[in-house]
Amino acid sequence: MSDALHKKILIVDDTKDILLVVSRRLQSWGYEAFTAESGEEGLKLADEHLPDLILLDIMMPQMKGRDVCARLKANPKTAKIPVIFLTALGLADHIKAGMDLGAEDYIVKPFEPAELKERVAICLARAQGGEAAA
Repeated sequence: MSDALHKKILIVDDTKDILLVVSRRLQSWGYEAFTAESGEEGLKLADEHLPDLILLDIMMPQMKGRDVCARLKANPKTAKIPVIFLTALGLADHIKAGMDLGAEDYIVKPFEPAELKERVAICLARAQGGEAAA
């Protein structure tokens, strides 16, 4: 639990119920969670707050999650923030496309809370291991 302290996770999804459920789960595990209801808002919050991890839906109006991920990875300020796609698109082609954009992981909805908890922890540990301790 102590590893979760002070880790900021941005959740970007156009479905309010998903934002609520996922943010509450993350907070119950000790993470600081904040949300965005659109790709544009997600990009703005990522740039302002530099979260430790971003959970990103693919199917959103206006700007799709794939476009958000590509813009995050193209911006030197946000390029190293790990992204986990959290989406209903579960075909192998969808997963490969998401990973090809630079995502760290890909979780298909509906998902088990234990799966989310484990994958978030693994992703954050991997990211922390790749950089010097602050």
